Formats: sequence, structure tokens, C-alpha cells
Amino acid sequence: MVDVRALILTLLLATAVPAGAQPALSQGGTDRVAALNVEAKRLSDGEPEKAMPLARQAVELARQQGDLHGEAEALHNIAVSYLALGALDLAAETAQASAGTYGVAGNARGEAQGYNTLGLIRADDGDFAGALEAHLQALAIRERIDDKAGLAYSYNNIANVYRHTGQYARSLEYHEQSLALKLELGDVLSEAFSHHNIGLVYQAMGDLPRALNAFRRGMALRETVDDDRGVGSSLNSIGQIESQTDPAAALATYRRALELRQRGGDRRGEAATQNNIGRVLLRLGDTAGAIAAYERALAVTTGVEAPLLRVDTLRGLSDAERARGNHQVALARLTESIALRDQVFNQENAERISRLQAAHESQRQEQRIALLERDGALRTAALEQETLLRYALIAGLVLGGISLTLLYARYQLKQKSEAALRAQADELKAALDRVQTLRGLLPICASCKNIRDDNGYWTAVEAYIGAHSAAEFTHSICPNCAEKLYPDVAESTRLGRH
Repeated sequence: MVDVRALILTLLLATAVPAGAQPALSQGGTDRVAALNVEAKRLSDGEPEKAMPLARQAVELARQQGDLHGEAEALHNIAVSYLALGALDLAAETAQASAGTYGVAGNARGEAQGYNTLGLIRADDGDFAGALEAHLQALAIRERIDDKAGLAYSYNNIANVYRHTGQYARSLEYHEQSLALKLELGDVLSEAFSHHNIGLVYQAMGDLPRALNAFRRGMALRETVDDDRGVGSSLNSIGQIESQTDPAAALATYRRALELRQRGGDRRGEAATQNNIGRVLLRLGDTAGAIAAYERALAVTTGVEAPLLRVDTLRGLSDAERARGNHQVALARLTESIALRDQVFNQENAERISRLQAAHESQRQEQRIALLERDGALRTAALEQETLLRYALIAGLVLGGISLTLLYARYQLKQKSEAALRAQADELKAALDRVQTLRGLLPICASCKNIRDDNGYWTAVEAYIGAHSAAEFTHSICPNCAEKLYPDVAESTRLGRH
């Protein structure tokens, strides 16, 4: 077996910048880093051998310039290149370094991207627990910064992990969340991926009509944007459905897919389609053709780190050798397949997935509780405010009632005061009238002293004054009159006084 790590390192040494050579700085430090990263990103998936030296130059130059963002992006491009080359261990290490560097630089989107790529790499390596862990890290960051496009990718990738571990209902739930965001954003290519992945879930569940419908919807979208590699993937999946009822039609579909995948340099896709061709040929009775297809797939998987795909190829070879009657070889291939699968799906992975899932659900539950508590606090505050307003209204009504009572009492007091004043005024007026009468010119008899009133009648002076004033009369006799009328009495009274 070829040592992939050694092969990749040899390739890097052959294409890297010579020792002591300095990268060109004609565009300036960070501009040159950006230009190298743009080109490395363009080549990283289809032509990783060309992308790798450009990305390494970008890393070195970014470090010289202290450009953390540029360094993190270059590391990410290297990780993607390693992934395309099938060097999954190196890809995982570099993706982890990219996420860490983005984090130090304070770039949350880049950090999430690094964890997202790390999750894809670990899933390709069959480490679904590690994949779920990385994708949940990316999801947490993207939720924090409200990155809708990133959230759509994270939901999709988490759904794929659940599909691989047989949790189909959960997988569909996350795919539907992803698809809703992609439709909102108008991302046609990503929408096609969601339909394709939903088809894979239905296929795993055995719901072939829904699976075929989803695959065809995805392929139609990919054809509108000339995504040959994606169309090849769709054709491969459609062929799997057709193989259940029309193996000949499936074979034609697989060969179309194989052509597109070989042309696009999709080695894992090529191996998967070769496996599918082998299965169809075996069903059609062409055992030799099936074994040849499986052997071609095995050769491809030897050059890339794709353990699950290799498990599938070994099992297919076992079935074909048994059909040919070569039971010893068939048993050897089957034993190799089982051992590799057990290595991938061991108990530790299952436990890690369960723990991560429980932790994620706990986090989601805590978020729900926090939201409920916040809503409860808002409701309590609203209730308190309503209560205060109610009390204020009641207090206002009470104060209003008191004010009205006081105003009415004041009004009554005013009315009474005015009535009393009017009565006093009337009395004063009457008194003044009487006083005015007494002050007028009074005709009085010079002899008897009777007074003539307004009607011409003569009245005794005491009677007239009593009628026109509050005075009352008592009768006595003055000293002069007493002396005139009673001289004897007056004389004795005068002597006794002395």
C-alpha cells in the first residue's frame, strides 16, 4: 500500500519555494497574500497539486507580514487541497490550525469555516463523532454571529452525519432547516446539494420514489449552473434507484456519471460509481465485468483515504468472488471488509456521538429555557406595569372623587356665604332705610311735640321713633320738669343729696 503522507510530502518538497528564496512583493505584503489565496482557493478542489505551493507561499508571506487573516485563509486552502488529495490526517491537522488562527485574529466567520471543513474531513475519514463535534462548534459560532449562509451549511453537514449513523428523522429535520435558509438566500447550487442529500436519506430509509424525485430536482438545479461534478453525483444516485427496477438503464446512467467524475478528477466519486457498476453487472450475470469494476474501485481507494468507500468495495468483491465460486477469496475479502468497518464504527465513536448529541440537546434546551425565562420576565414586567397603571388609575379616581367632593363642599359653602351676605345686605339696607327716614326733615308740633308722618298723620314722638328704629322707650321725668311739676319733692331731694 502506498504511503499517502510520504507521497504528499514529496510532492510538496518538489513544488515548494526553494530554500532561501523570498516571495515576490510587487503587490505589497497583504495584497500579494490575498492574490495567492485567491488562486490557491480556485485550484484547491480540482487541481490540489497546483494549489498547494501557492497556499504555502501565502502562509510564509503572511507570517512575515503579521497577517493573521491571510495566514488562516492560506491554511484553510492547504486543508482543502489535502482533502482533495485524500490525505485526511494532514487535512484535519491543517483545518484545525486554520480555525485556531482565525480565532486568534478575531475572525468568527473564518473560525467557523475552519471547524466546518474539519468536520467534513473527519466524516470522510469515518470519524463521525469527531465530525459532529467539529460541526457543532461551527454551528455555535454561526448562531452567535447570525451567519445565515453558514448556518445553512452547518445544518446540512450535521444532517449528513446523522444519516451516516442511521438517525434518519433527525437528519431530515436538519436538512429541512438548511433548505429553508438556502431558499431564503437564493443559493441555487447549495439548494441542489440539499435536495441531493435529502434523496440520500430517503434512499437509506427505503423510500425510493421520494429519493428519485429529490435526486432529479437536485440534478435539474445543477444543470442550470453547469455543475458537471454535481451532475455526475446526481447521475450516480439516480442510477442507484434505477438499479432496483431497471439494471440496464442504471448501467447507462452510471457510465454517464463515471465519465463526468473522471473528467472532473473526482476520485472518490469515481470509486463509488465503479462500485455501483460492479453491482449492476453482477445482477446482470456479468461476474467478470463486476470483478473488474470492483478492482478498479479498489485501486482508486488505495490512493485516497476513504475507509467507508473501501469497505463497500471489499464487500462487493466478496460477493462477486462468491458468485464466481471462489469462496476462499470471497471470505478473505469479507473478513477484511468487516474488520475495516468495525474499526470505523467502534463503540468509542458511538459513545462520543451520544455524548455530543446529548450536550448539544442540553445546550438547545438551555437556550429554550433562557428564552422562556426572558419571556416570563417580560410578562412579569408587563403585569407589574399594568398593575401600577391600574393603581394609578384607581388613585386618580379617588383623588378625583375627593376633589369633586371638596369642590362641591366649597360650592355649597359659597352658596351659604352668599345667602348670608345677601341676608345681611338686606338687613343693612332696611336699617339704612330706617336711618335715612330718621335723618330726614321731621315736621314736629311746637306745642305737643307730635311728629307728622309721610301720610300726613300726627303721631307721638315715641311712637314714630319706635316704628322707624330699633329703639324702645321707657318713661321718666327730668329734673327741670320735676321741679316745675313737683316743687316740694324736688326741693327735698336736692337737700338730701347734700
